[in-house]
Formats: sequence, structure tokens, C-alpha cells
Amino acid sequence: MNALEIDATADLEIQVPRGDDGSLQDGIVTVLGRSAAVDRTEVVDISGVTPTLNDLRVDAEVRLRVHLDDSVEDERAAVRETVADQFGVRTVSAVETDRSS
Repeated sequence: MNALEIDATADLEIQVPRGDDGSLQDGIVTVLGRSAAVDRTEVVDISGVTPTLNDLRVDAEVRLRVHLDDSVEDERAAVRETVADQFGVRTVSAVETDRSS
């Protein structure tokens, strides 16, 4: 079984814990980096922040490098599902991919 490295951009709503060291962007990278499938995260834009009791609900656009099984037929759907399965990610939308080597 081989793996693909997929570069993608996605809009997402994510819960970033309060009280962690670093910036809001660092918090987004940390949450997404907990997934074994996400190799790299870059925050492109933050379009909204809503404080809640224990975290910040953030609307952001991110660039990701995601490792997927090479048998996937729909890369965008696979990226969406992989990222959405991560704890703290509420929604994933507007996924665009650009396959890398």
C-alpha cells in the first residue's frame, strides 16, 4: 500500500484551546498537527473568532499536506474526511487539491 502526498487548501471551523502558549495560528497548526495524516499546515487567513467557555471557535483557511492511501478515488473528499476526523475540527469545506509527488 503506497501513500500519496496531497497539497490542499481548505476552509474550516476549528476549536482552538484557550490558554496555550503561542498565537492563534500556532493553535490551529497544533490542533491539525495531531493527525498522523497531516504533515504540514500553514494558516492562510482567519476570518472569524468566537470565544466559548474553554476554547476559541475559529473560521480559517489553511494549506495542508495530507498523506492518503493511493487507492482514493476522490482526493478532495478524502482530504475533507481526513481533516474532519481530527478532534477539534468542526467543519471542513471548500477543499481544493494539488497532488504532489
